[in-house]
Amino acid sequence: MDSKTESGSVRSVERALAIIDLLGEHQALGLEELHYLTTLPKATVSRMLLTLLEQGWIYRGLSDRRYRLCAKRLFGDSEQRFKRRLVESAAPLLLELSERTGLVADLSSFDGERVEVMESAIPTVLRKRYPKNCYIVGQHASLFHSAMGRACLGELQTHEVERLAVRERLNDDAPYHVSEQALHQGFGQRTEGYWEYPVRLPFLIRAVALPIHANGRLVGSMALHWPMDQAPVERVLSLHLNSLATTIGDVQQALA
Repeated sequence: MDSKTESGSVRSVERALAIIDLLGEHQALGLEELHYLTTLPKATVSRMLLTLLEQGWIYRGLSDRRYRLCAKRLFGDSEQRFKRRLVESAAPLLLELSERTGLVADLSSFDGERVEVMESAIPTVLRKRYPKNCYIVGQHASLFHSAMGRACLGELQTHEVERLAVRERLNDDAPYHVSEQALHQGFGQRTEGYWEYPVRLPFLIRAVALPIHANGRLVGSMALHWPMDQAPVERVLSLHLNSLATTIGDVQQALA
């Protein structure tokens, strides 16, 4: 009896390690992909994933529902570990913010060069309108047109904005007006009519964002975005900007 129990335990460990190895190799995988790659029954893979989630080995994306190794299980790349820690710290707060406001809440990281979308939470009331929003996770948003990018620009020194503008091949005064506007307003606002990702939504949106800091440095931003026909920017600012700021404060505290 003991040998059977021990044998079953060993098989479970082997299966869990196989899943961990695959996530380490592929970065992010869904249930169907893990079922195919491990050749295990889908129900077995699902049980193993639930156990790994409960034990803090993996994280499941809010938007794309794909599985990734948690920050404390990553080795070698400190920047990648911090990005994962940012996501894991922010995810429950991002989801709560989205449901409370009824707006999509996006999280980005900023490495001094580019803004990368790390997570996106869609409220229940908007899920049918955003069937492709999961595809923006992992994309790089425009620094000079997205609300998240503009929120970061407002925190940078003039020479840094100039350097980034040169890299983006922007040669007029618009980049400086963008950063000055964000600094003056206290938030970033996206360029209306400009879509900043390769995947487009079937309708126009508006967005506002605030920067995120950790250990005295700018590490990213968080945005609220919504269909343009839902509300003007001024209304969202009056109703939800303080809530966005409070959520970011909680994320910063969690990262401290």
